Amino acid sequence: MATTAVSGVGLSAAGRATALPPRYGTYERIVPEIFRPAPVPRHHSEAIVIGSGFGGAVSALRLAESGIQTTVLERGSRWPHDPRRAIFGFDGRMMWHVHRSIAEGALDSTLAGPAYTQTLASAAVIDDFGGIFEFSWHRNAAILCGAAVGGGSVVYLGITVASERIPFDEVFAGTVDYDEMVRVWYPKALAGLAASVMPEEVYRDRAFRNHRDFVGLATRAGYRPRAVAGNWRWNVVRDEIAGRAVPMATTGAIANSNGSLNSLDFSYLRRAEATGNATIHPRHQVNGIHVERSGRYVLDVDYVSPYGDILARRTLTTDRLVVAAGCLGTNRLLVAARDTGALPNLNEHIGTGWGNNGAGTIEVEIGGARTPQPSIGGQGFFDTDGPYARAVVNGTASQGPLDALTAATSESVIKMGITSVDHSRGAFTYRRDTGRVILDWPAAGHTDVVANCLRIGRRLAERSNLPVNGVVYERDTTWAHCMGGATLGTACDEYGRVKGYRNLYVNDGAMMPGSAGASNPSLTITAVAERNMAAIIAAGG
Repeated sequence: MATTAVSGVGLSAAGRATALPPRYGTYERIVPEIFRPAPVPRHHSEAIVIGSGFGGAVSALRLAESGIQTTVLERGSRWPHDPRRAIFGFDGRMMWHVHRSIAEGALDSTLAGPAYTQTLASAAVIDDFGGIFEFSWHRNAAILCGAAVGGGSVVYLGITVASERIPFDEVFAGTVDYDEMVRVWYPKALAGLAASVMPEEVYRDRAFRNHRDFVGLATRAGYRPRAVAGNWRWNVVRDEIAGRAVPMATTGAIANSNGSLNSLDFSYLRRAEATGNATIHPRHQVNGIHVERSGRYVLDVDYVSPYGDILARRTLTTDRLVVAAGCLGTNRLLVAARDTGALPNLNEHIGTGWGNNGAGTIEVEIGGARTPQPSIGGQGFFDTDGPYARAVVNGTASQGPLDALTAATSESVIKMGITSVDHSRGAFTYRRDTGRVILDWPAAGHTDVVANCLRIGRRLAERSNLPVNGVVYERDTTWAHCMGGATLGTACDEYGRVKGYRNLYVNDGAMMPGSAGASNPSLTITAVAERNMAAIIAAGG
């Protein structure tokens, strides 16, 4: 994600970031759709799904299809799509109450240095608002997650690829059967998301020169690159190329609002609502969960404005509760519920086994005229010489040090995301003094990933006669591929039933064993969520 360095930011003694106040009235004019009253949820629902990302959307659709009245609670807004309108800007629409996050991080985080300072500087020009990205600061790490209807599908690069058998079995250790995934659940998830490989005429467009350069580099380095599925609406991408839509996917836009990104709003969520059994409720923040003696779950919920003002406080109950608030949100809820005694039967594995998917990013500098760099990742390869890894070409919008350089020198850059099998793990803890749930990540937890990324990048450069010093690892302190904390087989059974409670489920990235097996996680999360819901519904719970 790109940042802009701006001076003059500080923290007061109380840890509150200096910030621009909310610009009341401004955003109502820019994006009035998100200010419309959200539907009021039922006081009691047969099922509640917390979160509307990949796992939550799958859960909502399959529960609704089975005839279960389902309420979906989402803390973020439901943003519109318009091919002729740029809905997002680098202001409050981009960041989810960023100054609150920074102030909290100043109290609890041990992370310091350039990344923290750069984020502080960038945030100076952003006013307080409920945008689509949340930064949260922890011990030796920061986490980036979506906050919108559609969750992470609204803010990712659409890379929709499956894991290979060896890395999958290494991380899942038999909890999930790979043959069944390939035979049933990966195809079902691909169909549900409507993901597909990039059409040839799009690949050949000038906007995708970096993809073609990536394929050349990888081939010369002895890899076997191939097209990978992307969750994009190619008709809108074609409209961008033809000038009929505001360019976003083709120019590396940080946030996409023209409809070229095939977010869950176009697939699972739309189909869930079409059943008549599922309702989606934006701007409903779940603050706590407890269980009644009857077995019903009770949720404490704030209905908030896009500015974060509490408009109503609601107490909702349900017979079945699916926690799919994203890896961070799910861990926040469950770790706090266990350690405050609200759900005391949650076991000791809740909050443990968190991993960042071994994610790293490198840039390889090549010569030639600079061309637009797309957001879409459409080509990739596996590396098996070290820890199993997949590299996929990305756009160049980033925090990397080469961004300013390339703009000044008209150099072309190939940026690639690399996901390695890495077994470093962190754990979430509840801070009673602040009431916050914080990730403890090892200070050297990313060392092997950095080495693996640089090894792959240098191989690409050396075998293409490019300077190795043109390979730059983007120092990762903020991770979006977050998984674990309510893992299958430990905190939950092998289908996401939370141990210690009936009719309580986790069905999002938190159920994953810290890794998707050397692959971007969205497809595997979707596929495992499909598998889980099929088993739970068939068994009646």
